[in-house]
Amino acid sequence: MAIKVMEIEFTEEINPIRQLEEYEGVRILVRYRGRPRGWAYVSNNPWEQTISADRVRQTIVDQLGKELVRSTLREQFGAVSEPVADRHLPPISVVICTRDRTDLLKGALEALLALDYPDREIIVIDNAPANNSTAELVARLPVRYVKEERPGLDWARNRGIVEARHEIIAFTDDDVRPDRGWLRGIAEGFAEEEIMAVSGLVAAAELETVAQQQFELIYGGMLQYLDTRKFYGSELSVQELLWASKYGVGANMAFRRQVFAEVGNFDVALDVGTATRGGGDIEMFHRILAKGYATVYEPSAFVWHLHRRSDKALSKQLQDNGRGFGAYLLTCDRNRTVPRLEILKFAMFNWFGWWLVRRLKAPGLLPRQLVVSELLGALDSFFAYRKAQLQAQQLAELEPQVQPPPQAQQVAGGVR
Repeated sequence: MAIKVMEIEFTEEINPIRQLEEYEGVRILVRYRGRPRGWAYVSNNPWEQTISADRVRQTIVDQLGKELVRSTLREQFGAVSEPVADRHLPPISVVICTRDRTDLLKGALEALLALDYPDREIIVIDNAPANNSTAELVARLPVRYVKEERPGLDWARNRGIVEARHEIIAFTDDDVRPDRGWLRGIAEGFAEEEIMAVSGLVAAAELETVAQQQFELIYGGMLQYLDTRKFYGSELSVQELLWASKYGVGANMAFRRQVFAEVGNFDVALDVGTATRGGGDIEMFHRILAKGYATVYEPSAFVWHLHRRSDKALSKQLQDNGRGFGAYLLTCDRNRTVPRLEILKFAMFNWFGWWLVRRLKAPGLLPRQLVVSELLGALDSFFAYRKAQLQAQQLAELEPQVQPPPQAQQVAGGVR
């Protein structure tokens, strides 16, 4: 059965939860003065149409009471920093890459246009589209439209870097719904000049199907930490550097422009639109940290993600995860970011042995077939990587088509 997903600000009035006829329970992201503090689960058993406000409040206190008390004490003793005044917030360029998914893009743009941030621009990179539907949608909105003809998500991301006007560049996807305070959280993550990249919480926007529940609650979703974490590349072990998936994810990541001059742009042989099907985001975080720079995970910079709804789509996603991670490790070897022997040991024992084979033997609540899907993707990663490298070399010979934005896409009223 489905699980309802919602959020509650604990310092405000808590209302009853209604229209639960089709839900076995409610998963609640509990916020305290805007900051995510934890997840509470209210069971809808015995079956009810409505769960009372008193029961919701009591469940939150029972499950998250200690964290809420800590939040209250931090506030009373001045351990909570004051919000940064709007005039001191850095301007941010938001890049959203898309390809022939206009229905999803429409929802993402609605969320982006509702962001609570004083100085931002939104750039839609239309990656090798099959038609003009994205251009027609964007023409009606106060955002910039850019077409990138070379297929591949990292070609689109790199085009976004070129087109962005500001020094901080944030990336998200068309199946993401950023929280209204997303950019404020990103700005908070960049408060120290030494920070070169920021990522944050990626929460499931819905848990309507078994596949969505399996990915978020059993497989582990994307990034789910609820505490701020700072990572110094110079202090990480090789193994920690290679587990780069815990530092950032493409659905929710931002960078200082200067870091691309230091470490290079996204690798165009990785990610969606190539044979590798993934890895471009984590490879960038790995490269930044391997160079000794610092990154931050800031949960207040959070987004909602629309997970795959069907079993077939989830199986394909996990197969892509295996293929993409293997291609990412091959890229690390190619770039010599860490010693080759260390990569080989990590691939054999940490990734293939511990992460894949161990779960194949004892998958727990995750269906074994999904583990098999990820394993099959991993076994194909070498061949996919070679194919993607050839494609990247061919596309690199093509010059990007730079076109001035039509009048309908110009920024109006000073709001970007």
